[in-house]
Amino acid sequence: MIIIAAVAGLGAWTDKPKVRVREAPRVVEATKPWNAIIEVSRRGRPLDGYKAVLTVIGPRGMERIKAKELGGGRYRVRVRMPQGGFYTYTLVVGDRIAARGTVYSIPK
Repeated sequence: MIIIAAVAGLGAWTDKPKVRVREAPRVVEATKPWNAIIEVSRRGRPLDGYKAVLTVIGPRGMERIKAKELGGGRYRVRVRMPQGGFYTYTLVVGDRIAARGTVYSIPK
């Protein structure tokens, strides 16, 4: 019985959701919205109800943006980068870091 419980527990632990970031441009014009679509699935099936938060750090400091749930395991993050420069982001979905990246905002 202990072996079965251990195998079941290990299977549940390794069956993490798959997170993909789509449509996230690496360059955006300052003051224009930067959009990213996030897809969350497990075993090919979309998952709804996850909390996705994007933390952006740029020339003016840090901002946290909660993703909007679109349905079908899809979420959208929209943020404006008010001035030119490099912005780094960290995407947290549920309780884990799902993505990190850098966006360049072209000065106006």
